[in-house]
Amino acid sequence: MLNLFIENFILIFVAIDPVGLLPIFAPFTKGLTKSEVMQLTLRSGFTAFFVLLAFWCFGSTILYYMGISIDSFKIIGGLFLIVIAYQMLFEQRQEQRQDTMDKAMRDKALSSLATFPIAIPLISGPGAIAITMLMQEKIDASLEQQIVGFAPIVTVLAMAAASLWLSSKVAKALPTSVIGAIQRVFGLLLGALAIEFVIDGIKTTFGLA
Repeated sequence: MLNLFIENFILIFVAIDPVGLLPIFAPFTKGLTKSEVMQLTLRSGFTAFFVLLAFWCFGSTILYYMGISIDSFKIIGGLFLIVIAYQMLFEQRQEQRQDTMDKAMRDKALSSLATFPIAIPLISGPGAIAITMLMQEKIDASLEQQIVGFAPIVTVLAMAAASLWLSSKVAKALPTSVIGAIQRVFGLLLGALAIEFVIDGIKTTFGLA
């Protein structure tokens, strides 16, 4: 069970990347009151939680009714995660996230920002959704396995919420170069894990396992 928790924690951690969210959230929360930051944190955190919970519970059903096999999803999901890993290695993902946040801040109210773009797609984006569905597919239907398997998602979502809550303070203590270095390490890990998904999907699809 511990191995399952650790493996899933690494997967969802590199997908959501709470550390990389710090410099994105920092400029936004700087001018807000504590109550506003708390409201934003809770609303975005719970929204992201229910989005990922929905895909954890019903992701396989959605694929089934769309006529998509889990092995096909492993291949395309793995390829998509490889793209995200590439963006993390060359800091392109950070720029895209920042651009999304900047555009939304110009056009939306505080309550709307909690849902988009903070909860979706900055926290529970396509990468996190794909990882969530792939994680769920690997474990059996027992309640214990489901709880242990989903617990890392809750843990990392709490870390992402903490990144939002503490962003203005922590971002000052962590130089941009340190955050960039951490993201590159996460990018390497995510790329390696994504390739495993692609290989596993190809093997099963073509009977090479």
